[in-house]
Amino acid sequence: MMRSERAFILVAGGRVADLASSAHAAIFEHSRDGVLVLDAGQRIVEVNRAAERIFGPRTRLVGQPVGLLLPGWRPPEPRAPADAALRETELAGHRPGGSGPAHYLRVVTLPLPGEGDGGWVLQLHDMTARLEVEASLRQQKEFFEAVVINSPVAIITITRQFRVLSWNPEATRLFGYSPAEALGKHIFELVATEPTVLPEAEQASREVVQRGRLRSVTRRVRKDGSVVDVELRALPVSVGGRQLGFIAIYHDITDLERARKAAEAANQAKSLFLATMSHEIRTPMNAIIGMTGLLLDRALTEEQRDFVATIRQSSEALLTLLNDVLDFSKIEAGRFEAELRPFDLRQCVESVLDLMAVRASEKGLDLGCDLAPPLPQMLVGDASRLRQVLLNLVGNALKFTEHGGAVVSVEGLALGGTEGAADWELTFSVQDTGLGIPDDRRTGLFQPFNQLDASVSRRFGGTGLGLAISKRLVEAMGGTIWVESEGVPGQGTTFRFTLRAQAAPQAYAVQPRQEQGLLQGRRVLVVDDNALFRRLLGRQLQAWGLVPVESASGMDALAQLEAGASFDAVLIDHHMPGLDGTALAERIRQREETRALPLVLVSTPGRRGNPPEGLFAGVLSRPLKDSQLYDALVSCFSQHLPQLPEPRQTRPSRAGPFPGERPGDTVPLDILLVEDNATNQKLALLVLERLGYRADVALNGRQALQALSQKRYDAVLMDLQMPEMDGLEATRRIRQELPPKAQPWVIAMTANAMDSDREQCFSAGMDDFLGKPIRVEALTAALLRCQPRRSEVAPERRVASGAVALTPLQTVMEGLPDAARIPGLESAALARLWAELGAQAAQILPELIDTALHSMPALLEDAYSALGRGHADDLGRAAHTLKSNAAWFGASALESQARDIELQADSGLLEDMPERLERCRAELEVTRLLLGRLRDSVLALSGA
Repeated sequence: MMRSERAFILVAGGRVADLASSAHAAIFEHSRDGVLVLDAGQRIVEVNRAAERIFGPRTRLVGQPVGLLLPGWRPPEPRAPADAALRETELAGHRPGGSGPAHYLRVVTLPLPGEGDGGWVLQLHDMTARLEVEASLRQQKEFFEAVVINSPVAIITITRQFRVLSWNPEATRLFGYSPAEALGKHIFELVATEPTVLPEAEQASREVVQRGRLRSVTRRVRKDGSVVDVELRALPVSVGGRQLGFIAIYHDITDLERARKAAEAANQAKSLFLATMSHEIRTPMNAIIGMTGLLLDRALTEEQRDFVATIRQSSEALLTLLNDVLDFSKIEAGRFEAELRPFDLRQCVESVLDLMAVRASEKGLDLGCDLAPPLPQMLVGDASRLRQVLLNLVGNALKFTEHGGAVVSVEGLALGGTEGAADWELTFSVQDTGLGIPDDRRTGLFQPFNQLDASVSRRFGGTGLGLAISKRLVEAMGGTIWVESEGVPGQGTTFRFTLRAQAAPQAYAVQPRQEQGLLQGRRVLVVDDNALFRRLLGRQLQAWGLVPVESASGMDALAQLEAGASFDAVLIDHHMPGLDGTALAERIRQREETRALPLVLVSTPGRRGNPPEGLFAGVLSRPLKDSQLYDALVSCFSQHLPQLPEPRQTRPSRAGPFPGERPGDTVPLDILLVEDNATNQKLALLVLERLGYRADVALNGRQALQALSQKRYDAVLMDLQMPEMDGLEATRRIRQELPPKAQPWVIAMTANAMDSDREQCFSAGMDDFLGKPIRVEALTAALLRCQPRRSEVAPERRVASGAVALTPLQTVMEGLPDAARIPGLESAALARLWAELGAQAAQILPELIDTALHSMPALLEDAYSALGRGHADDLGRAAHTLKSNAAWFGASALESQARDIELQADSGLLEDMPERLERCRAELEVTRLLLGRLRDSVLALSGA
């Protein structure tokens, strides 16, 4: 007790009126401890405020026996020494009548000075809160001790010198030592006694000292000398900011390792099963796709062609599904390998949107892409896998979106800190305005065969494999994928994934186009009610040096023009509320100041109307391609300027001939076909005959060896799975037994499409690899890569670097040769096409013609089909594409017929459409004859 308190007590004993000063009274009243003043009869004569808080109002306390409040209190013995009288006891305190909670008090008893029994002063310290804290600490201690004792993992505490301080029961079970045996021992003496384990344990100890923590999968030694697989976690233990040691947690993962090995074995078995299944499915698929391909080249009725095309499309769809399953299997088995090649990032993204454009137009949805300006255009990566992921994500977005659309965005971070750095981290986003995904539905979203629920599968279809494959492809390429969604319909979902890529070497860089200077500083008004698409257009225009100005409606755009704003061109969305694109353009044309202003309409396929002739300088369709927008703007700005020379596009050299040529006439080969399946034999012989080759047949590897011993062959088409002797063994025997001059070029043909199958083929000594179903173009390229074995083949007829030595036409750089001037086809259009193709014109033009001869009748059939369904939008789209194809080759009569059909379809007038289509069909037949004559003429010139 403080000296001042003792002074107060000496003067307070029942004679408050004699207090020396008012200060003593203030100390008495405001003391934090309660004070009871007792008379000689142990009755309360005075209390302070703190005592009132414990026992209640003083008016009820004064005069009460102290035993009612402190039942266990007793005064000191009368003859006890003075020091003994001052004592502390701990008691429970109660309010009078037992009301209110009990208080646990420490009571200091002081005698009042005076003659005889002068009374007592009781100083009361409330211990209730402290006792509660102590009880809580005691409970926590017991709780944590129970956690350690009952933990399913071994928990060991060690000093900074790695000596054991504690050892729980699971440590005894795992390592075999009792606590008595372990305490005080160095941890290495217990669990790292094997020479193969000790170095790793010492390395782990150094790491935990340096870094303060450790997590690893490793091995430790039991008391009986056996080695156990464990997951080790080590963490520091600090008290008061001072590190006292470490806690080591050992988790026995023996069962997990056993399960992992079992899973690996199961994966291998699954991969073997899928490879076998792939072979069994691809073998008949090879016949179906190959035979239908050959059948489509024959003269068929339209109904027959439709039937065959349906079979071909269904077979391709089944093959795509099979490839998805195989991709999934290869990734699961860890056998995926990315193919790193230079590719154009924008073209890769735009090709995905092209493939999805029809599906989007059928639902009236918009598609767009947004590539951040700093990104390099040419990258090194696996473009086909990237395209596969984007196709899955965009297809998924369109499936679950009813209104609005989807946008693919790409952003990048130069890892070197500068835009010229070689390494980039790319972030791809696919954002839609669809249903959204609630939080409780996202669990397992990237798991195979997962759908949101059964109703989704019934309504939207699909196997639920696309997102699982996308996740595994992204992770296999070193990236991550995730989903963001508010789960609110209309706000949609955003799938994002990251990838790392390298900027392509400078040799692959795309050079700026010659006319880009026309765009610099031009002001372009972008009118679109969709803020997202305004932003996409604006960013692209800025990248070319233009100055975009945004407007959210037709009325706002008109107000800007009427206010005197000056623009060089206007990009107008077709479908806007209030004043749509056509109406806005007509209002602009009515003003004298803006009558000559170039206007470009941007429309969505499937919702295109019929703009009046001459109203727009150009009409573009979404998804808007970078090159289309660029060409439209250049065309607008170059109308009143001297004509620039048309840029000549350089194309990479193509390996092998194009459709319409017979490689057998250019590169003669003696071919041996080794195939046991009769259908595959027939198909291969037909395809080879089409390419200008005749082949001998062997039914298995043994017959192939006999044939090679009797005749020299340039190429062997070798199946892998055959009776008596398979293709791998036959190839090994060929390489061992035939002299060097008689060695053929061996091309594997297999329905096994796994990467390991390719490796086995090359290891056996094969030169090339073709997966079934065999594609004509793939077989052609493989044969042209074949090096002829016959010494009598003239040098000029040999294949060099996979390309055929071609014609004197390669020297024709400018102007249209006489052989390409066909009456009935506009020479000006052909000259433009020839100049655009440049040095490769003689090679590429026959391919383009064959493609057109195949696609234009299909487009006309699409138009007939759309008319039968009453779909004017699809009819107009087919006519539009047919018109463009005709314009390429100067088929002006067909172009005119197709344009007429397109305009009528866009206006919704279908009454006389059958007659228009019949006239178009007749004109198409004439055009096909003219194009066939053009192709034959160019081919003849090529062979001169």
